[in-house]
Amino acid sequence: MSVRIVLIYKWWVTWKSLPVISWIKAASLFRAKQYSKALEFYKEGLVRHSKHPAAYCARLDLAYCYFKQGSLLEAEEELRFLCTGFPELKEAHKRLARLQIWTGQSLEAAWTMKRAAGRLQKKGKSLDPECAALFVFAALESDAPAFVLKEAIAIARQAAVNCEGEKDSAMLAAARAYTLVKRGDRNRGLMALEEIVGGRHAPFEALIFYIETLLDDNRIEKARYELRKAVSVAPRCPRVLSLLAEAYLKTGGIYNAQYAIQLATAACQEGGWQSPREMHVLARAYLKFGDRISALVVASKARDAGSKLLGSYYNTRCLNRLIADLQRSTVF
Repeated sequence: MSVRIVLIYKWWVTWKSLPVISWIKAASLFRAKQYSKALEFYKEGLVRHSKHPAAYCARLDLAYCYFKQGSLLEAEEELRFLCTGFPELKEAHKRLARLQIWTGQSLEAAWTMKRAAGRLQKKGKSLDPECAALFVFAALESDAPAFVLKEAIAIARQAAVNCEGEKDSAMLAAARAYTLVKRGDRNRGLMALEEIVGGRHAPFEALIFYIETLLDDNRIEKARYELRKAVSVAPRCPRVLSLLAEAYLKTGGIYNAQYAIQLATAACQEGGWQSPREMHVLARAYLKFGDRISALVVASKARDAGSKLLGSYYNTRCLNRLIADLQRSTVF
């Protein structure tokens, strides 16, 4: 049997339709990590076959191609389209929430998962453990309204009842540990995070929360050790880059404000200059370096970005204080 016949047969079995040639080309390029070329073939196929049963899969891959190209707004647009058009598609909601967290829109991510939970509930379904944990992470990080956090925790508890597999268990355990930290039971939360991070199926989110807590406690060397692991997993992640920048701004370690500027700038770039948190770190780095004018420009940009968020930037008070201090002491 020829390759062509096998391909047609597989498509028919899977989608009950003939194959879309442009998507076959796109998938081959996608596997080869040639995302810019794959992107064009996915778009071409969607123009001609927008109603095809496989269109949602093509859009998921297209969104990822946009993300890898740094076109974050386009990636978000595709994922929002999928979440609206395919309300039961958990993968689309999960990817959208992760992208929103990536760009500093944690409250948006929480609402994404809240809507997903509601849409699935109407169909008699529920969020899986990974999605439930993401809901908790986003709600806690954004200081979401109490009723949103309460729903997130309730859904995570429900997911834990039917949880199967070490990876899912680790995600939910990380959500519980982060909840402890945020609610003031810092020692128990930190101990739990430390245990999770040392396990075989440590979620990336748990590693990030652990590093943040270590930096808050001025355990700089330990934080840098964990940051090396985080960089090896996700070298382009804005949060990883900005945390690394913060580590270089801490006294008592290898202090280097100039390098912190480079890292924080990269964090802002990777997040499409949307995250007020990453810009806030960059402003602090400029201030530590002695460049007060650049610090004021970036801090003001962070405030503008925060004003566009759903809700508000959780550290707005500190940011506003920084801007006020810089305005008083900066002479143009």
